Amino acid sequence: MKTEDYINDFITREKQTEINPYLSSKIMASIASPVERKKTTLWVNLAVAASIAVVLMIGFQLGGMYVTNQEQYAGMTINDSEIESFTLYNSDDNE
Repeated sequence: MKTEDYINDFITREKQTEINPYLSSKIMASIASPVERKKTTLWVNLAVAASIAVVLMIGFQLGGMYVTNQEQYAGMTINDSEIESFTLYNSDDNE
């Protein structure tokens, strides 16, 4: 079977499916009714707060490790002209 046959078969099957006449009324009813929120317990709130605190501590520690590694290279200077070839841009012929 060709790809076009698969596509045409899929389209005909989609056209044959029956539409639920009450779908729009269900959606509108769910939009109109307010959502009831469940109250969370103290333990759940404490667990969320503790996990956020742990993630923040780990982030600060990782950030501190990065800064200390950068400090050992603070005096090193790099000449970019040796890394990249700018002769094409610097020549008068290519202006």
